[in-house]
Amino acid sequence: MILGIDFGISTTDVALLENCRVKKTFFIKPGALKNLEKAIAKNNINLSTIDHIALTGDKTKQKNMFGKPIYRVPELKAIGFGGAFLSKYKNALIVSMGTGTCIVSFKNGKIKHVAGTGLGGGTIVGLSHRLVGENEASNLGSLASKGELSKTDLTVKEAIGSGIGLVPGSATASNLVKPHKVKKATLALGIQNMVAETNAVIAALAAKKEKHDKIVFIGKTCQFPMVKKVIKRVLAYYGPTPMFPKLGGSGTAIGAAAFQGNCFK
Repeated sequence: MILGIDFGISTTDVALLENCRVKKTFFIKPGALKNLEKAIAKNNINLSTIDHIALTGDKTKQKNMFGKPIYRVPELKAIGFGGAFLSKYKNALIVSMGTGTCIVSFKNGKIKHVAGTGLGGGTIVGLSHRLVGENEASNLGSLASKGELSKTDLTVKEAIGSGIGLVPGSATASNLVKPHKVKKATLALGIQNMVAETNAVIAALAAKKEKHDKIVFIGKTCQFPMVKKVIKRVLAYYGPTPMFPKLGGSGTAIGAAAFQGNCFK
């Protein structure tokens, strides 16, 4: 069995693979290795059954962990192979939306870094903490579902009277531009909408550049219900088909383990 670990900025994600099948995933807040070891035990993973550990996002130079050999997987490979493994696609654009966003092209096992943005879950939580007074992701997800986007964003139709080019009149002309006071739920939705729209448009352009007609979204930011909804809406304007794998929140940790486990024969 292989343990894949992704040391992210906001969370440490863990994935257990056996014979190239995901057996378990979980995450904890970043911290000392002893906390990770406790979490592994709490999730009923017996370290004696682990053959080796695949790390990504690790900044240390240690050669083993918990008495097991370490194999370091470059983060771009972990992202690309994670999205490909979960989607079963041989060719696709993989978008990892975590604290920030990273976009890679996956073509028959070849990885190419295409783009990235500083907008992601970190933006949503950070801005929401300052403007809404809430920084728990689960609460922000449910709060945004009660918001009214028309109270914060200016649509293309409002700006010029109709749609233009590829986008309909209902598309956003400007995010968070309306000056009047709004409820917290509406502001939370506006923030999530801005992050989702921006990354969706950039992903669409990247897919066109790399000649991909499929885009796989992984990372915990995609688990915000409104983020996923907005991405689907925006990509409907531009053509590429989005996919959100069931275990996408742990996609990079899964990708590290799947790559090290040679699961792409």
